[in-house]
Amino acid sequence: MRILLTGATGLLGGALLRLLLARGHETRCLIRADSSNTSRLDRERVEILHGDAAREEDLYRALRDADAFLHVAGIEYAPPVVRAAGRAGVERVVIVGSTSAHSAYAFRSGPKLRMEELVRGSGLAWTILRPSMIYGSERDRNVHRLLRFLDRSPVFPIFGPGTNLWQPVYHEDCARGVFEALERPASVRRSYDLPGAEPLAYLDLVKTAAAALGRSPRIVRLPIEPVRRALAAAERLRLPLPVDSDQVMRLREDKAYPYERARRDLDYTPRPFREGVALEVARLRRLGMVRS
Repeated sequence: MRILLTGATGLLGGALLRLLLARGHETRCLIRADSSNTSRLDRERVEILHGDAAREEDLYRALRDADAFLHVAGIEYAPPVVRAAGRAGVERVVIVGSTSAHSAYAFRSGPKLRMEELVRGSGLAWTILRPSMIYGSERDRNVHRLLRFLDRSPVFPIFGPGTNLWQPVYHEDCARGVFEALERPASVRRSYDLPGAEPLAYLDLVKTAAAALGRSPRIVRLPIEPVRRALAAAERLRLPLPVDSDQVMRLREDKAYPYERARRDLDYTPRPFREGVALEVARLRRLGMVRS
């Protein structure tokens, strides 16, 4: 099958590209000309076109002779994606969104849901995948940052009680879910959540990550609302911050997602967080990014 892949230089896209090549698919990647990660691509086995996934004409040009389109560069680009696929006669489109579509906060879920509705109404043979928080690389801004912080600091702050649920997914597991959606006819015109194996209270997630590093930080609990207000005030002053007030506000929200449909249709079996984070710690140690 001839595949157009966007987002190939990202964490999920890179893992997906490796799967596509291993299964013998002819793969063309649309990459921005200014991308700094193209050295990761196997140029002998991948056709590389320069362009922007936000531009319909670039997508249309890249879809020439393609059998399917794997769009991993962001569901916010759904309008040019569906228009270009329709013009090119490429019906099979697998598009990666986010479990943020389930958020109770409209500023997070609203844009994602509007893009999903546009895809559903496109007339294409679409599949929508919604990963939870993806980890497994320094390009991951969540678990990677957590591990680096835990490695350096004997104290870890928890905003609120730390009982809100998280369900991060290892990047290779998520990529397998997306790949199986491409290959399995049962996934056409269906949406799937792709989270990790089980939800964890945030405090348990932190303790699991710390144990993988061999650390035992002292947990300091901070009330959410005063912290959120202080961050909001700092944002108005345009001060540089490690987190923003919206991120702290969303710590009140559970991010746990059932995935029975993905298990049934895609044979989706993600690994537990303790296994994935152990792999990531081992990788970071090989790179000298955390202590042994």
